[in-house]
Amino acid sequence: MIKRSSSLENQVIQSENFLKKTLENQIFNSCSFNSCDFSESLLRNAHFCTCTFTNCNLSLAKLDGCRFQDVRFVDCKIVGAEFFKCEKTFFSPKFENCLLHYCNFSDLNMKKISFVGNKLKECHFTNTNLISADFGEVDLYGTAFHNCDLFTSSVRYDFDPQTNKIRKAKFSLYEAVGLLRGFGITIV
Repeated sequence: MIKRSSSLENQVIQSENFLKKTLENQIFNSCSFNSCDFSESLLRNAHFCTCTFTNCNLSLAKLDGCRFQDVRFVDCKIVGAEFFKCEKTFFSPKFENCLLHYCNFSDLNMKKISFVGNKLKECHFTNTNLISADFGEVDLYGTAFHNCDLFTSSVRYDFDPQTNKIRKAKFSLYEAVGLLRGFGITIV
């Protein structure tokens, strides 16, 4: 159990239930969270630096002012996360084999991020820097992109090329048909 302290360092937290708990203003440095449930927890102004979350549930966690600096999420379930409310200056997560549904990544610098191996569904990216981001073979079903600098290839994307910057982006010929939907063109 995490004690009410201002800082934890080099700790391994295993199977802890933080469901609807408050971790506001807590600082975690080089900590590992394994099989923990952060569903609906309040992480306002919490700092996670060089931490790893493995097999954790962060669904509907409140992230206002939360700092994710050099943080790895591995095999996590993250539903409804409003990442755009995180502290933006040091925002540098890595997602590996995660389920990311209904998450909002607007107004973030996610340059060179890799989403390979993750499952994204109905996520939202507006004014997001995704230059050199890798969505290779990621199914982007229902994911919205608006006014973004875009990425390398993915599958089942649907965005308007008129409202995004796609110069030098790479798309497979088959999936490039999705770009035409923004022009109201139907391929038969």
